[in-house]
Amino acid sequence: MTLLQAKAGDKFRIKEIKEKKLNMRLLSLGVCNGDSCFMENAANGNILMKTTETKIVLSNNLAQKIEIEVV
Repeated sequence: MTLLQAKAGDKFRIKEIKEKKLNMRLLSLGVCNGDSCFMENAANGNILMKTTETKIVLSNNLAQKIEIEVV
């Protein structure tokens, strides 16, 4: 399942980030494979996800490259 398929309010764990460049960008924000996150909102082609440390806004194109497992 990709992040784009998740619903607002879902808690999930990141299984895999398919694109290496995106993986490095998220790692610089403190997000890596295996982290638990919470999806707050999805609107206007963007997804707002909350981690324990920060909130991150991703476009739908980038959200398709993140594999998740809903907890």
